[in-house]
Amino acid sequence: SSGINAEWPLRPGCISDSMQKRFIADQLLNSTINDAEDLDVTAIWQVIDFYTESIVLTRENDVEQEAISLSKLGILYHKVLLQKGRAKEYLMKVLQLAHSLQPRNLSEEKWFRDASEIISEYQKEEKRKEEKEWEKSRKKYLDSLKSKLDILKHNMTELSIQKILVWLYTEHPPKHSGANKFNVNVKEISDAPGDSLKKLLAKAIVYYHPDKINAEDHGMEYKVWCEEIVKNLTRKYEMMKGC
Repeated sequence: SSGINAEWPLRPGCISDSMQKRFIADQLLNSTINDAEDLDVTAIWQVIDFYTESIVLTRENDVEQEAISLSKLGILYHKVLLQKGRAKEYLMKVLQLAHSLQPRNLSEEKWFRDASEIISEYQKEEKRKEEKEWEKSRKKYLDSLKSKLDILKHNMTELSIQKILVWLYTEHPPKHSGANKFNVNVKEISDAPGDSLKKLLAKAIVYYHPDKINAEDHGMEYKVWCEEIVKNLTRKYEMMKGC
């Protein structure tokens, strides 16, 4: 291909060979994508071979050049072959190599930005998937908690903050290990002045926070129940922030 035979600036040893193979891979990839109506899979595998050889030649010789070639290979799997698993494998390796280059600031390097953006995209996708699956699994627990949740909603609307906290601590005290320092005086809460309510709410949010709950020990229903308690307490706290 005419696009492959451009003049190449020579550098000594393996690094020069590696950069030349990456340069050839770049040219072949561009011509394959831009010139062909259909994807030439044979040419793409040639590109992969060139990038792979480039990576091998730099390994333990030049961390940055290895990261650049790995980034290009990962992007090919991401954008052209649409294989997220392989792309993530290579791009995570890029970020590991980048970490080894600290304290150097790589934010202006295209290979680092590209790898970081794609990995961030994958992480966001995984988080959305996990959240969707969690919401789906939560539904059955919300159904079984309906009567308790109705009371919770009523009390959050109709009772004072002091009475809400007394009700929670009396009727539904936190039982998970993260609450092992749970120690409240219900009488003091009942008589608490208005300027202490935000602090009391913040403490209650910590006591019931679901991140402290091991679902294997206390069950998923209890975890969901505490999630709902914290959601409601957080709304109360947000309402008081300007007070």
